[in-house]
Amino acid sequence: MYDKTINHPNVIITFESITERDMDLLLMRKLSGDQDFLHQFFLSETNHADCVLDSLTVAHSVVTEDGESDIEVVITTDDQRRIAFLIEDKIDAPAMDEQAARYAIRGNKAVADGKYDEFHVFIVAPEKYLETNSEAAKYPHRVSYESIKESLTDPFDIAVIEKALKGYGGVTMPRNQQVTEFWDKIYDLADEYYPGVFKIQGKRGLARSGNPGQWITIDCNNQFVINIKSDRGYTDLEVKNYADKFETFCKDNRDLIDNRKLFIRTASKSLAIREYTPQVDFTMPFETQELALRSCFDAAKELQALIPIVKIR
Repeated sequence: MYDKTINHPNVIITFESITERDMDLLLMRKLSGDQDFLHQFFLSETNHADCVLDSLTVAHSVVTEDGESDIEVVITTDDQRRIAFLIEDKIDAPAMDEQAARYAIRGNKAVADGKYDEFHVFIVAPEKYLETNSEAAKYPHRVSYESIKESLTDPFDIAVIEKALKGYGGVTMPRNQQVTEFWDKIYDLADEYYPGVFKIQGKRGLARSGNPGQWITIDCNNQFVINIKSDRGYTDLEVKNYADKFETFCKDNRDLIDNRKLFIRTASKSLAIREYTPQVDFTMPFETQELALRSCFDAAKELQALIPIVKIR
């Protein structure tokens, strides 16, 4: 059996960079494979230290119409009670407006739908982030990278979290030449098939990260923006700062919604008119994704044509 007290003085591990996804995977491995870790930082924090686990599920990047949870943990106790931990992981990325509130919205909906019986929302981040970020202060439970590091014994895990902490305040996603060239071809596609139709944010040659799922943002005017959310499989025409007017919007535009069979959703502070479109992988050869991109841009064109028609107050 592995002895946690063993020291490894000759082990040297280095990384070019550590991203939030790397930290997500480290946390998932600890949550799924180390019950001491789960009890210390999550069960004890929520007054469940004495519960007996029957089963455990850990999921990454759980997306609903109300946003995304970086990590979702659901434990089932020996009395078949289901307890969820919804976890936001941050190194130094800016917090999105009302991000903590949207975690609560997703949790409450899941309880109402019978997915689990109770939930607890956490943010895991460096101490300075937790102390200085106003949005981080809104999370009911906060766990620092530093406290996690103190509990670790594996030299690889320690190296990961130390690199994340050293990068705090200046972490950048690794740049990827293939994805950068993929983006350049997106601009070429728009110029060829949709000349003068779209104003896509960014420009050719802008260095891009290697994330396979990236959003294409199309500026419309001060009230509207279109987001092709390639990782989620839909394209949204967003009405900015209109999320709290969902019922008003649907009432004012009932005929249009019914005739066009529009899907209306809320997204952060915005209200979204949504079309479901193919997913696009930015790390694949462009030629294999071109048809999917054409479908996304066709949907964006249809949504953009709604701007003069929809009624907003």
